[in-house]
Amino acid sequence: MDKFLKPTFTKKITEEIKQNPEHSQFIIEKLERGFGNTLGTAIRRTLLSSIPSAAPFAIKIKGAMHEFQGIDNVKEDVAEIILNLKELVLKTDVNILDIDETFEATVVSKEDQVLASDIEMPIGIEVVNKDLVIANTSKHGALNLKLFIRFSKGFRTFEENRILVAEELGENEMIIPMDSNFSPIKNVNFTVEEVNPGESYVYERLVLDVITKGNMKASEAVSMAGAILKKHYASFETLAVIDETKVEEMFEEEQFEEKEDTQLTMPIEELNLSVRSQNGLEKAKIETVGELINRPFSALKRIDNLGDKSVSEIVEAIQNLGLSFKTE
Repeated sequence: MDKFLKPTFTKKITEEIKQNPEHSQFIIEKLERGFGNTLGTAIRRTLLSSIPSAAPFAIKIKGAMHEFQGIDNVKEDVAEIILNLKELVLKTDVNILDIDETFEATVVSKEDQVLASDIEMPIGIEVVNKDLVIANTSKHGALNLKLFIRFSKGFRTFEENRILVAEELGENEMIIPMDSNFSPIKNVNFTVEEVNPGESYVYERLVLDVITKGNMKASEAVSMAGAILKKHYASFETLAVIDETKVEEMFEEEQFEEKEDTQLTMPIEELNLSVRSQNGLEKAKIETVGELINRPFSALKRIDNLGDKSVSEIVEAIQNLGLSFKTE
């Protein structure tokens, strides 16, 4: 019986990622055909909708009764202040906090720009984007604001938070609900590539690209998403008694065979390629079979003057040697 290969998981570090610590790229391979999209869609949806963090859900501003009101000596009206506060990114220490509590933060403005760093947060909650501008004032103490914070997941509209305000804080006309985006994920995308194109049995590679808001490591978020999915998928296991050893026997570790040095040092002239294919490889300064297969297949397709016909010819020649191209 053909078995599943146990996929390997790696974190890819590029120069772009080094310059942005909130950005990470993860690679899972080798996957059976179809599993790339299956896993990618599930993990992306979970990352965007189900990873919890803290966010404000309501505010109370001294002298303000509703979001369409202006405030003396403050440039922004209440609606603009709320829009700014929606961009607030909070990092929490769940070892200190009771995640079921409602937390309060306050800020009393100076006669200047009010930044997120001016907000006095409770112990266990830290502002990540401290330079975020909340408001601009022309008088000391013009903005006296209280922020109500919850720990949750996903996105909640101000209408949903209106109910939460009534439940947690009681009926209070001075408390104004706002939209809340609890997700620590800024962006997540995935691509599915073929690991060994041109071979009889093609495997897939899932490349997961994750950017957080800075209040959680991407690896931590991906790990949590995997744990959440695992809990959901476990429900299906209760439908019948399955012998775990039988399932384990369906998987195998990938076997890496050492290739003969004579094959890897073979000059490309001995592949008996067409003149166009050989000239293209020579112009790319590829002289041996080892140098050729040490490049990923995608790099081969980018070599000047190598059309689809030449690429197919080269792939066939490599396969005839029992070799394959390097995975990216």
